[in-house]
Amino acid sequence: MATTTESESRTNGSPPAQATVVSPPRKRNKAMRAYLILATLAGTALAIYFIRGYLTRDLVSTDDAQVDADVVPVATRVGGVVLKTLVHDNQQVKAGAPIAEIDPADYTAKVAAAQADLDAATAQADATDAQVEIVKSTSAGGLSSAKAQLQGTSASVRSAGAQIQAASAQIARAQSGLVKADAELVRAKTLHDQGAATAQALEAAQSARDSDRAALDAANANLTFARDQQSLAQSRIGEAEGRVQQSAPVTQQIAAASASSRLAHARVEGAKAALDQAKLMLSYTKIIAPVDGYVSKLGAHDGQMVQAGTTLVMVVPASSYVVANFKETQIERIRPGNDVEVSIDAISGTFHGKVDSVSAGTGARFSMMPPDNATGNFVKVVQRVPVKITWADGQDLSLLHAGLSAEVTVHLK
Repeated sequence: MATTTESESRTNGSPPAQATVVSPPRKRNKAMRAYLILATLAGTALAIYFIRGYLTRDLVSTDDAQVDADVVPVATRVGGVVLKTLVHDNQQVKAGAPIAEIDPADYTAKVAAAQADLDAATAQADATDAQVEIVKSTSAGGLSSAKAQLQGTSASVRSAGAQIQAASAQIARAQSGLVKADAELVRAKTLHDQGAATAQALEAAQSARDSDRAALDAANANLTFARDQQSLAQSRIGEAEGRVQQSAPVTQQIAAASASSRLAHARVEGAKAALDQAKLMLSYTKIIAPVDGYVSKLGAHDGQMVQAGTTLVMVVPASSYVVANFKETQIERIRPGNDVEVSIDAISGTFHGKVDSVSAGTGARFSMMPPDNATGNFVKVVQRVPVKITWADGQDLSLLHAGLSAEVTVHLK
């Protein structure tokens, strides 16, 4: 057919027709090439994913971590005026270093008063011991009246001496109270003159001062009376001679005197405890650092009035650790002792540590308002479990600060 057509074309004198050539479509080739490239990339990505998963199968990591330290708030145990502050913000301190001092004047006066109470209680105990001896001496049946009287008057002399000591101790206590009252009166007058105190407060201070003056006068009178009693007891020693023998069963009197003696000694022990307490309160006026660390958030200033329990400063310990919050799906194989690599955002390089412990509860459980799944949450929230990590030895940790963000990788065993 094609030959006949060509012959007819040449016979008719017309040019021969061109044959049609069919070429492959270019768009199809480009699409195939694109599919091959995509398939290659997908295969490569899958290979990388599985290879990486294989290589990191014993690693878990999180960027929800931070450096932490057991910050110690330092609070006052007694109230008063801050006499002087001995540190400044961000200063390094050692355990036992002084931080601040509270005015000790009031507590020194309390120590003096407690000491006076102890002296008075001791003197009273001596007096009761002497009284026991007096009772025993007067109840000794079969002894001559003269000998019994002599022993009794001798004991009376000792008792009077003990009463003199007790009166002297009362004078010391009254003098201490008067000194304190005078100081309070001067302070009240100053505040009243400055308009910072009412006339009632001034009158109360004046009344307290007058009361302490009266107590001092009464103590002096007691001392004079005790001395008179001692002189009188001494004058009666000679009268004991020549007395006839007499005896009387006075067991009950001896028991009563012994009980009084035990009571007096118990008061001595109470006075000793009160003195120890006063000295302890005095020691609390000097505030010291409880641990080695750095001073932060200093809130104490000279002349500031503080109450007991007021936090004056925070001490950040030099030792720190890391708290990493892992997802609950990551903690299955985490165990204490696992090696850890820690990267700090603020510091270049990698630090090394070990897992110390895993928290017994999630972070949400210890929040102020923990969630309750019983209410019917629509979305399941992956919980975070805090893991404590301690530092390995031999590292320079001087640049670490509490609160710095970190990235943590745990090597599972």
